[in-house]
Amino acid sequence: MRGLFLSVLMLAAIGSLSGVAHAQPGLSTGLNPEGADRANQIEENARRQLMAIRKVGVEALQSQNYPVAEKTFSELLARSPTTSDANYLMGLAKLGLQNWGEAKQFLEIAVKQEPKRPEPKARLGVTYVRLNDIDAAKKQRAELVKMDKKCKGGCGDAAGIADGLALLDKALASQGSKADPAL
Repeated sequence: MRGLFLSVLMLAAIGSLSGVAHAQPGLSTGLNPEGADRANQIEENARRQLMAIRKVGVEALQSQNYPVAEKTFSELLARSPTTSDANYLMGLAKLGLQNWGEAKQFLEIAVKQEPKRPEPKARLGVTYVRLNDIDAAKKQRAELVKMDKKCKGGCGDAAGIADGLALLDKALASQGSKADPAL
């Protein structure tokens, strides 16, 4: 009798557990496509917001409104510090404000994040010149020369490499002069 009673209790417990499993979609019934779609929508909306912020900052840079660019890229970095070119763009805003020390910090991060991109290297080299760290500027120039030799004028970055070398050579030639407005 005792065994029968335990069997009935076991069956009741199993039955109640199966009700819990049915009450929780995704645990026993497989994937919840509505939840996955919603997660994708949230992710896409967040990406769109970041791109909108980035666009405002780039437009501010293009119009040489460096305080607005600085504020905008600060917000972009706060929301998504891993956005690929956010540090580079912030570095450009700091260069426009002639804040060489802070520009250096952002541009060094940009060079580490995108080591194959010539623009951050060139701007970092110019920043080093402004900070009178000529050896560091020459290291950035050497990196650009290395990229140029590898590219042989035939890669997508050829123009950026050539422009970067020209900009850095001009800064090195005028060591310590006021910032070039073309930066």
